[in-house]
Amino acid sequence: MKRQLQGISLILMAILLTLTYGNEAFFDLSMSWHTIFVLIGLAGVFMTFLPSQKDKHE
Repeated sequence: MKRQLQGISLILMAILLTLTYGNEAFFDLSMSWHTIFVLIGLAGVFMTFLPSQKDKHE
């Protein structure tokens, strides 16, 4: 199940990278919306590849 979740997260990240293309500024910052979404997506992919607490106790 863990490997399936990792595969799904990689596919969703690839879709996110293809969809988040634009030049719209984020409020007064120089960051664009796609930069913020990509950072959140990378954090999610990183979290799926971390070992779970159940794996550490065994």
